[in-house]
Amino acid sequence: MHILKLGLLGLLLLLTACAQKPLKPPSEGFAAQGRVNIRSQTEANTAQFDWLATPERDVLSLSTPLGTTLAELTILYQQGEIVSATLKHGQTTEAAADPESLLQNLSGLTLPVSGMRWWLRGLPDARLPFTRAGDSFTQSGWLVNATDFRDGSLPYKIELTRDDLRIRVMISEWSSAAP
Repeated sequence: MHILKLGLLGLLLLLTACAQKPLKPPSEGFAAQGRVNIRSQTEANTAQFDWLATPERDVLSLSTPLGTTLAELTILYQQGEIVSATLKHGQTTEAAADPESLLQNLSGLTLPVSGMRWWLRGLPDARLPFTRAGDSFTQSGWLVNATDFRDGSLPYKIELTRDDLRIRVMISEWSSAAP
């Protein structure tokens, strides 16, 4: 349960390394794979992830470094707004109106999963207020710092910080989502 708890924290972020095709905006879809590391003052954990974003849904799968699936989060959208979220972990499936509620119930932490489809790409969610400071920006109480733009347009490293929580996402592969 401890690994699942931290893996779900990592659910909020996601990714590490090699873009071959230009990506479409989140409204059109993308896919990313990588590793996420989550650290607080008392805990640290790492998980592998796969994120598939289409206009209608995001599917985030988290697994251990050895490949065992920890959880799968599905977020459904209508006209760009979240309408529901479902979390499968083990033999259990839970649903809620928003993904943050699911993660809060499972891990006890409030994580910014809703912003991740933008933040993974180094962009603020245009629907929400944000403050830019150099290459970083702050949105929804999180400091987002995207770096390592190997192809000039997509980050391969994203770091999120808030209070004593630090999340590092390393992208290993970016691709366009199949329609």
